[in-house]
Amino acid sequence: MSELYWLNPFLGSSEPEPILREAFAWEDNGIFVAIKDYADSVGITLPWGDEDPETLDLAYFGNHSGGKFCAPIVKLFLSTDSLVDEDGRINSTGAQKLAAILLRKYLPNWKSLWATNVATYDPIHNYNMYEERDLVSTEDEEVVTDGTLDRTGTDTLQHGKVETVAHGRTSEEMTYRYGINTDTENPKPSDKVNTEEGGDTTTTDDGADVQLKNLRDKNDVKETTDNDGTEHEEIHRYGNIGVTTTQQMLEAERRLWLWNYFDQVFGDLDRELALAFHDPCRV
Repeated sequence: MSELYWLNPFLGSSEPEPILREAFAWEDNGIFVAIKDYADSVGITLPWGDEDPETLDLAYFGNHSGGKFCAPIVKLFLSTDSLVDEDGRINSTGAQKLAAILLRKYLPNWKSLWATNVATYDPIHNYNMYEERDLVSTEDEEVVTDGTLDRTGTDTLQHGKVETVAHGRTSEEMTYRYGINTDTENPKPSDKVNTEEGGDTTTTDDGADVQLKNLRDKNDVKETTDNDGTEHEEIHRYGNIGVTTTQQMLEAERRLWLWNYFDQVFGDLDRELALAFHDPCRV
């Protein structure tokens, strides 16, 4: 094994350096179990939901990073009595402390990556926009119809039949005669003569009675339309705007699905829990 010594940076140590698989009770209390337990305790929803954390621990410790040397913070926890179990491995308290650190640093990035991982889209369309708006109308429309009817004439009543009555007239004429010894200054009448002149009744018939009036009829109609309300409008524009060919977009789609979401998460865990190298003899 001497030819492999150059791979081991801990040649001066009397004890073999711990690896992640030995530092965690990964069978039932691995780092993904701790992440789920801590997230549930503080009300955090993990991007991958309730996916089996034991399976993720098996993938991480069994095939990805279990043989890597422990990072300084893991070694620190292993040397703290309150954070290890009776087998000398990190207990649930220590694992959840590490989970809190991981979620604080990487949860926003994990959520964003998961959103792109589950997004639904058409791989040959590079333009997809939804526009939604509410149009509020407060205008009132008023239509006025002015109908005026004028009638002309004279506001008089003409009688068709006119009756005129002329009554007879009577006149008196005094006759004076003078006798002997009559006072010429104060004569006495001797007799009186009455003269009568008769009158006629005249009837004029001009026709029937006629009533002419000056009339004016006016009709005003006002119609008001109330347009208060909300109009909802939705627009969906999509397609290829021509800056990228369909072949280029399909090639990018294939490259995208070569990437695995949990490989990214495993890499983030390695940055906090493991060193960047491992001992091939202990893998």
